[in-house]
Amino acid sequence: MRNDICQSCGMPMAAAEHFGTNGDKSPNEDFCCFCFQNGKYTDDFSFDEFVKDSLQYHDEAEKLDGRTLTLDEVSLKTTVKLPGLKRWQSHQFTHLEYYKSVNKAVDYINDNLSRVINLSDLARVTGISDFHFHRIFKAVMNESPGDYIQRLRLEKAAFKLHTTRFSLADIAEQTGYQSPQALSKAFKKRYGITPSAYRIQPDDLTVGINSPVENLFLEPEITQIASKEVFYLRVGNPYKQSDAFLKSWDKLIGIVGVSGIPDRDHEYLLLSRDISTITSPQNCRIYTCINAESAIKPKGRLGRQTIEGGLYAVFTYRGAYKYMDKVYCNIYRYWIPKSEYELRDNMSFCKFLNSPVLVTESELLTEIYIPVSKI
Repeated sequence: MRNDICQSCGMPMAAAEHFGTNGDKSPNEDFCCFCFQNGKYTDDFSFDEFVKDSLQYHDEAEKLDGRTLTLDEVSLKTTVKLPGLKRWQSHQFTHLEYYKSVNKAVDYINDNLSRVINLSDLARVTGISDFHFHRIFKAVMNESPGDYIQRLRLEKAAFKLHTTRFSLADIAEQTGYQSPQALSKAFKKRYGITPSAYRIQPDDLTVGINSPVENLFLEPEITQIASKEVFYLRVGNPYKQSDAFLKSWDKLIGIVGVSGIPDRDHEYLLLSRDISTITSPQNCRIYTCINAESAIKPKGRLGRQTIEGGLYAVFTYRGAYKYMDKVYCNIYRYWIPKSEYELRDNMSFCKFLNSPVLVTESELLTEIYIPVSKI
């Protein structure tokens, strides 16, 4: 499978004429024609020289908090991006340290959305100065810390408006707003309508169906589970790259040092903190996870977080992963509307009970955990 971007400069390669050339003049689908010709790079820059050279192509239309990015900020963003490309993968240390810091901040934000979160709090958690942390977070996440927190709070408010009977005052308190009026103002600015109008607007989470899709009748076991610690890697571009999940699993299994097959000692989980009907696909927080009883310390992209305990509806599905969207459709639009339960917050996870290496697609077993509360 060819790359969509040049593995040297990161620019898109949308057509064959953008490809570089090998020594025999054949197309090279890894590198663009500006970076790679006749089997050689068109420059002999070091990593630092390449970052410096790229500054001359700085797009002044790129903004941060309403202002044009400085050259220092562009340099930092490039330093974070390049080690993810084949040419520069040997320059991983600084890159991974940045991700380690941002992981700590994101985990703190996830756990404290209902509280006041200051930039100084996040800098303290990561051990970085306020100014430097702000720049690193923006470079890694493509959002400033303030924008990221605001977006998560409003998406959580939207979720609660469609799935609970909480008052606007309760939702404001649960999402870190000082008053219903403050939430309403921010919500209308983002979504274009008031929270009350949004609440009555039809949505995939609120419009039930009379019969399950493709006769997938699934009845859950309602069970209370304890919190569990897991190692995680965030899945990059899960809806854009067909092999995003496979790559994430391969990396996670390699780092943790397990066999890749569920056993008595390791659980293999896929965690989602968002609902795709509310959060845009590129922002969905989806993680491959393995239980964290090992003594391994989080580093680089590898993080450690808690899957919250509580009441869950646990569905057991036998069949191919490619049909999981239909399974979730049945859960959200068929089972929940007819049940005595409502969704609790917006974090669900899957537990894989066997491996596609050992069984056929039709024999794959997956437990799906949906957080619920009794109506």
